Amino acid sequence: MTTGRLEAFSDGVIAIIITITILIIDVPNGNDWPDLLAVLPLVICYAISFIVVGANWVNHHHLLQAAGSVNGKILWTNLLYLLVLSFLPVMTGWVGKSDFSMIPVRVYVLVNLGAALSYQLLEYMVIHADDCKILKTAAEDRRKERWTLAVDLLALIASFIPGVHYACCPLLVAAVAPWIIPDLRMKRVVELRNEKEQNRMD
Repeated sequence: MTTGRLEAFSDGVIAIIITITILIIDVPNGNDWPDLLAVLPLVICYAISFIVVGANWVNHHHLLQAAGSVNGKILWTNLLYLLVLSFLPVMTGWVGKSDFSMIPVRVYVLVNLGAALSYQLLEYMVIHADDCKILKTAAEDRRKERWTLAVDLLALIASFIPGVHYACCPLLVAAVAPWIIPDLRMKRVVELRNEKEQNRMD
């Protein structure tokens, strides 16, 4: 399978995840401000999930663009990654409708942590599937990965502390904040590969 076909499939799944997530927001039951405020927790939770999924989609795109080939391990790891992401709509609705209760927030944090771990596993599989020194060198800088795991773990700890657990959702945004800017490491790999191909053609 080509990387383009895998990327197209993944884009479709991620688009469905975002579409389903917006559907969890109920239409206000009235026409006054209090009616709108009643669905505010769902709106906040949707915004957080949208940022998380959006950041994942952008960097997933750059990762697959950098991939030289796709093998069975990458296919199954990519499916695992999409599986974890697909739980976000359910968890978003549960957290929002529970008004950020501790257990829903804790499970929501676990899903986000699972998404981060499965993405990093996919990244590892892509890097080691092709003997590409440029890609391996580019991936040596692991600051983004370490930051995400550290903040997600901090959010998980906070989810066990009454009152403090409300900070979990802002922490999840902070965890993916460095990824909002596309992963330049992978972008450089693609640019270098394109330059080499251009030079070969010339």
